[in-house]
Amino acid sequence: MKPALYLDEDSLIPDASETSTPQLKGVPKGHLAQSSEDLERTLNLPTVAHAMRAYLARSETFVHNQLSTLRRYRPLVLCHHLRPQNEFSYQSGVSARDVLPRSLAFVDGLAYRVGRVTLPATSAALAEYTRSEEARLLHYHFLTDARFFLGIQRKTALPAIVSAYGYDVSSFPRAWKGMGLRYIRPVFDRADCILAMTEDMRDDLIALGCPSERVRVHYHGINTLRFRYPERDYCAAGVTTILSCGRFVPKKGHALLLHALRLIDRRGMRFKLVLVGDGPLRGDLERTVKSYDWAHCVTFSGQLPHMGSELVSHYHAADIFALPSQTAHGEKEGIPGTLVEAMASGLPVVSTQHAGIPAVIQPDVDGLLVPERDVRALADALDQLLTHTDLRAQLGRAAAARAADELDVKSRTAALEVIYDEFAG
Repeated sequence: MKPALYLDEDSLIPDASETSTPQLKGVPKGHLAQSSEDLERTLNLPTVAHAMRAYLARSETFVHNQLSTLRRYRPLVLCHHLRPQNEFSYQSGVSARDVLPRSLAFVDGLAYRVGRVTLPATSAALAEYTRSEEARLLHYHFLTDARFFLGIQRKTALPAIVSAYGYDVSSFPRAWKGMGLRYIRPVFDRADCILAMTEDMRDDLIALGCPSERVRVHYHGINTLRFRYPERDYCAAGVTTILSCGRFVPKKGHALLLHALRLIDRRGMRFKLVLVGDGPLRGDLERTVKSYDWAHCVTFSGQLPHMGSELVSHYHAADIFALPSQTAHGEKEGIPGTLVEAMASGLPVVSTQHAGIPAVIQPDVDGLLVPERDVRALADALDQLLTHTDLRAQLGRAAAARAADELDVKSRTAALEVIYDEFAG
């Protein structure tokens, strides 16, 4: 399959993340303003335009969480298209189809479906809409999407903040013999501030050539209250359930988890494993489970709606959470959202010394961390938690406290608004 392409006013570049055909629909309403009072309040607030190529992938809950918890700024969504099966609504904003004449919207949609390109007129139309809404600031989500829609900043001359999240810093810049970095480099010149999730990501951005004075560390947080489970019983009888949530892609390390549990199984220890997610490696994982004759103890739950109750129920029903993330094909995590969700629910977590994960887990205090790709160390950490319920309780309670105190989206969004204050004028 040939790589997809982006087109803006002066460049073409392969697209590392978009694979599905977009469906351009009308603007969804309702989840960001929960009442008429909230709507009236937000209309009187200064506006920040949030720009992204597609609104929103199921895994991009972190973007929706930031928009929905703003209190002193009104979020305005700018996107090229809406993703199929979009779970996340917004109150104010447009897609390209909403601001282009019908004939031009048809050409733009066709160009994107066939070649993953968009028209220069799209940025111009979105820029005009942004001016009409009196936005004071642009907030781009992903370096790649900032480059894709850099024309909006050029035409509005608004200050711009860019949030980097993971692949756009790690694997994308190295893709296609460095063309990825060549593509995003103009963002480093035009953005007023680039937000890195962790110090590790900040170092990576600077290594790519981003001026250090423009990079700030800001973690966006999660809705910890939604996952909170203070009544958890760490000494419950029965077989211990291990939970792992995330896309079935190499960087999540699901294959390593199965290999580690194979060692646990050979030690005579019983467990249940629940895998929540889907992705290109599912077939390989299912074949591994079949080869181990583990149909009785491994459940593939599929990809669950993030806003639904079933996902929360899995966190509450589990006893241990495991996510052995690793660098794979140059791609790194930022801070995995599922890891923080597990912490918020009071689960003891086992993960790796990878990317930004040590920024949220202090080893042996609120979780266990092992070296990347060290199957035996991973097995030993799981063995400790399977064997010692007192350790599970100690780590789980500490993790829940840290998530509530330091990683909640409301407090993190309040910190984001302080950054907005500086640049919005």
